Amino acid sequence: MNHDLDLTAHDQALLGGQGGEAAALAMRVLGRSAARMGAQRLLDITSAHIDGCLYHGQASLDFVLRLVAGGGKVVVPTTLNVGSLDLIHPELFRGEAQLQSQARQLMQAHLELGCESTFTCAPYQGAQRPRLGQQIAWAESNAIVFANSVLGARTNRYGDFMDLCAALTGRAPACGLHLAENRFGDVLFELQGFPTERAGRDIWFAALGLLAGKQAGGRIPVFAGLPADTSEDELKALGAACTSTGAEGLFHAVGVTPEAPTLAEAFGGRPPPEKVAVSRAELQRTRATLSRARPGDPLAAVSVGTPHFSLTEVEQLLGLRA
Repeated sequence: MNHDLDLTAHDQALLGGQGGEAAALAMRVLGRSAARMGAQRLLDITSAHIDGCLYHGQASLDFVLRLVAGGGKVVVPTTLNVGSLDLIHPELFRGEAQLQSQARQLMQAHLELGCESTFTCAPYQGAQRPRLGQQIAWAESNAIVFANSVLGARTNRYGDFMDLCAALTGRAPACGLHLAENRFGDVLFELQGFPTERAGRDIWFAALGLLAGKQAGGRIPVFAGLPADTSEDELKALGAACTSTGAEGLFHAVGVTPEAPTLAEAFGGRPPPEKVAVSRAELQRTRATLSRARPGDPLAAVSVGTPHFSLTEVEQLLGLRA
């Protein structure tokens, strides 16, 4: 453990094993990770969202089973990302029997730790919906950017193992997007002629996200010119697309998202370090890259709900059937 990290008496107790073997291991991982991230202390979190229940190999299963064997239990409300199979309809799984068995073990092990069986990449659409300013430890790229941007909660981009360690200890490194001074915009995207008619405009949010994510990289984008009636589902599409081509954990939309009521507040009172004009023609060019199909090509499959559909989107889909 790095001695430069300022641990509370509670942290020291967990580290010393008073909360059990699993909590001690989780605190060791958190402490060393926090030191590498430049944090000087840990902070309390109110919830966690775990990405590691999707099976990617034996190491992920071994780690979680060790926590279970060590008596681990999550100490904050903890939701789970998608798994590798449907536990309600396991007969629908197509793959090797060993893979199915290990994937099931991994999902069940997370449940033994006390996680909720949500198995969704959109936990913000369920009961565990963090509020403005709440500190959380979430994994899964679209969930992270939605929580930070649309809800105004605070989380870094956590990955496998560290998210679970935060859930077992209720603590996270006090650095990055957890801190107010790191949440201001870095690049302004000035939208020119962004579609305002609701019918069919959701695709433009995805196109904007793909374009902006590629240009912003890991910086925090600020969007000026989005419709005042922009919905949460549209912001969900924008954020998910941003994280597909970039590494954003947060974006601001002036007059739309909670931490950007004005342009000045989005940038912390300083001028935008960089400005990028985005025309409708550029959005159309980005949209054209979303499919390589030619007119008249046969339809092979339709995939919807990535990220998972909201009830509103399900209703809209049903309306299209009619």
